[in-house]
Amino acid sequence: MVPPHLPLRALLVEDSEEDALQLIDALRRGGYEPDWQRVETEAALRAALTEREWDVVFCDYSMPHLNAPDALRILRENGDALAAIVVSGQVGEEVAVETMRMGANDFILNHNLDRIGSATARELRAAALRRERGAAALALRQSEERLRQMAENPAEVFWMTDPAKKQVLYVSPAYEKIWGRTCASLYAEPTSASVLDTIHPEDHQRVEEAFSRPIEGSFDLTYRIVRPDGAWRWIYHRSYPVRNEAGEIYRLAGIATDITEAKNAAQQICEQAALLDHAQDAILVQDLDGQITYWNKSAERLYGWTAEEVRGCRAEELLYASPEPYRVSLEVTLRQGAWIGEMSKRPKTGGSILVESRWTLVRDEVGRPKAILVIDTDLTGKKALEGQVFRAQRMESIGTLAGGIAHDLNNVLGPIIMAVDLLKLSVTDPRDLDLLETMETSGRRGADMVKQVLLFARGDEGERGLVGSGDVVKELERIVRETFPKSITIEAATPPGTWNISGDRTQLHQVLLNLCVNARDAMPRGGRLRISARNRTIDEHFAAMCPDAHPGSYVVLEVADTGEGMTPETLAQIFDPFFTTKKRGQGTGLGLSTTRAIVKSHGGFMTVESAPGKGTTFLVNLPADTAPAHEQSVAHATEFPRGQGELILVIDDEASIRSITSQTLEVFGYRVMSAGDGAAGVAQYAQHRHEIAAVVTDMMMPVMDGAAAIQVLLRINPAVKIIAASGSSGMGAKANTPVPGAKYFLPKPFSAETLLRTLDELLHAGA
Repeated sequence: MVPPHLPLRALLVEDSEEDALQLIDALRRGGYEPDWQRVETEAALRAALTEREWDVVFCDYSMPHLNAPDALRILRENGDALAAIVVSGQVGEEVAVETMRMGANDFILNHNLDRIGSATARELRAAALRRERGAAALALRQSEERLRQMAENPAEVFWMTDPAKKQVLYVSPAYEKIWGRTCASLYAEPTSASVLDTIHPEDHQRVEEAFSRPIEGSFDLTYRIVRPDGAWRWIYHRSYPVRNEAGEIYRLAGIATDITEAKNAAQQICEQAALLDHAQDAILVQDLDGQITYWNKSAERLYGWTAEEVRGCRAEELLYASPEPYRVSLEVTLRQGAWIGEMSKRPKTGGSILVESRWTLVRDEVGRPKAILVIDTDLTGKKALEGQVFRAQRMESIGTLAGGIAHDLNNVLGPIIMAVDLLKLSVTDPRDLDLLETMETSGRRGADMVKQVLLFARGDEGERGLVGSGDVVKELERIVRETFPKSITIEAATPPGTWNISGDRTQLHQVLLNLCVNARDAMPRGGRLRISARNRTIDEHFAAMCPDAHPGSYVVLEVADTGEGMTPETLAQIFDPFFTTKKRGQGTGLGLSTTRAIVKSHGGFMTVESAPGKGTTFLVNLPADTAPAHEQSVAHATEFPRGQGELILVIDDEASIRSITSQTLEVFGYRVMSAGDGAAGVAQYAQHRHEIAAVVTDMMMPVMDGAAAIQVLLRINPAVKIIAASGSSGMGAKANTPVPGAKYFLPKPFSAETLLRTLDELLHAGA
């Protein structure tokens, strides 16, 4: 049976591929299976030595780019454990000797390759022996270095004594620095007295007794020494018996470590322990078995247990509902020395508390793990604040989304509102006029709803002014009469002379609508809903009994139903956010809390009366403007201002807006030109600047937006008269909001009346 070939990692420094193949063939005949690579330049040799390890290097003596002496020099730079064999043609004896002197382990001639197998085996054994010797030498050097560092460590004294003779045989130089005495003083006869003389008087007897006892094994002591200058030093002393071949103790070795700094630090910690009770964080210490050894006042406040109750208890069982988080934190702390993270812990009252927990491994005087310091910070308030921030960010996102679609929604509603005004000019049938009134009211309510969403999402203040109480009640009556079930009878009443309210019309609509919707839900089988407004004067006596009331004149908006009513327990919670008696998916519990917030923001207050089976009455008291009230509906009977043939340029990217705006202006005596974007509008104005009396431009358009178009128009004609319009709340929420270069600003959707009156004011200002 032929023995298997031995694997061999062979590097060939050879310029001839033919010679290299002959060498590989000889190695195979010699019992090896080479894994080989051929190189012939210095760069290739260095790269091969870097990329992988080799068992043996075969080197041709003479090559064009690299000779054997240079190759051997490179090999020795990588250590002397690598086997190197020179293979070459006929050379002299002097050359062979010189090659061996430079580091070759053997020299084989090309015509004698049959001995390559035995030479390789011999050199591989020699290389292994060199590696073993090198490793032993390295270990010896490292051991000597460790002994040297131990002997010269300025914080540790290494010593050895003869216990039978009580004589110091060796002491390291650190003794002179720590004890403040010379090493020579210990070698005098007898030495035991000189050693004990350095011990602090309070520790002297204890140390003397320890060294007088029979030596059976290693032992340690902690004591104080007194230096010649009177200073104290704390020493941690550990002794090790040394035995001979017979097992008898004939030497005593030991290490004395200066632990003064650690002792001082421990003392400082003890002195500062009382201060930890004033810390805001819960601080506790547990030993390596998990038993609590320290528990500060903040831990008592956070978790509910006193220090006496928890001392000796296992933290894992006391504070953790599940052992897994505790064990993971403990394992990381013991391995890395520290851990930090969020975890839930269990207080005395039950439930859970979310804390940020910081664990630190505490070590003793000689660096051994001793305990774990745990500092817990209550995250309840922080998490609540983060929740508020996240909700605010969501509301900001809603506001951004709402702002993005507001322009388009207002452009949809704008033509409807303006078309109603035009249709009223030609419709005379009362029923058709009622339909138009409903369309107009719905369109305006839609615009107000878009505006209200923007105000709610972005937190802006709405537009406030005088609001007719009768108008609010009538508008709400029309909405609920058209949308509520016919089983509910609607009653509305506003006595003549009811005062106006100073407030935001849309928000007041929201207040009454929320109350009406709740009343509808309280009457699932039908009933009667009454909406009314009346004047009321509150004196100091009433104000003293109602916390939110102040003496003065108020308008009372009343919403009363004959529904199921509420129990006293329910009545006490109706204004709490998220409280609702409705089923999941039928309400959020924010309607009444929002209603109350709006009323309070207007300087008013709410009262409610209810009982089971007797219905509910809400009274919304809002500060009144006592000036004589005027019905705003009379404005519809007023003739709209008309033009005198002036040419108006309308710029808007919405075709429906351009169309209805142009028709409205033409019906009321104006001539109109239109453009679909700012660039086209500027081009038309440049051609007809002397004819165009005014420009009505949208602010958000493609190609060139309104702001850019206005600036170009002003450069063409600094006296140009411009009305800006936009359906985006970012451009402004009120008419006449300043827009650079524009005389007026109209928020979309606007009515025909608003457009015509604004245009009339623009054209005849100063006339």
